[in-house]
Amino acid sequence: MTSDVDDYVTPNRQIEELNVADQSRSTDTQVDELSNGARGMGTAVMSATQDAAEAARVTAQRAAEKLPDAVAGVQGAATETQRRLEQMDDHALLIGTSFSLGLGVGLFLSGANRFLILGALAPAGAMALTMFGRQQAESAGATTPIGNRRPSRSTSSGE
Repeated sequence: MTSDVDDYVTPNRQIEELNVADQSRSTDTQVDELSNGARGMGTAVMSATQDAAEAARVTAQRAAEKLPDAVAGVQGAATETQRRLEQMDDHALLIGTSFSLGLGVGLFLSGANRFLILGALAPAGAMALTMFGRQQAESAGATTPIGNRRPSRSTSSGE
């Protein structure tokens, strides 16, 4: 009787041992595949990073080549803008400044983008600086420098 029970247990144990061995082999194979896949992913990531760095370098070189022309263009535009603002009368500058300030405040209160608000307020700043510059030039011309003051005429009643 014992031998019949042993016969039934032995094949089951053998099957279990084979299943465990197959599982360990498949786990080893999966680990190898995962590590090879990770190596492949790492290589792909490194390649993509190098490509992105190369693209950034080329773009920076192109921008650096065009920078002097861009700066010269901005300087020319600023000079022309300042010349035109100087030609405007004070009344036109006041109206332009008021409009630009109102537009900037309206955009701010409506929750617009900060750059849009800054763009609306930039003309107000330029016009206001032009007006204040004129006022200071006029007030400086009305007073005489210290070295050129006229002597005061004081009459003494004691003579």
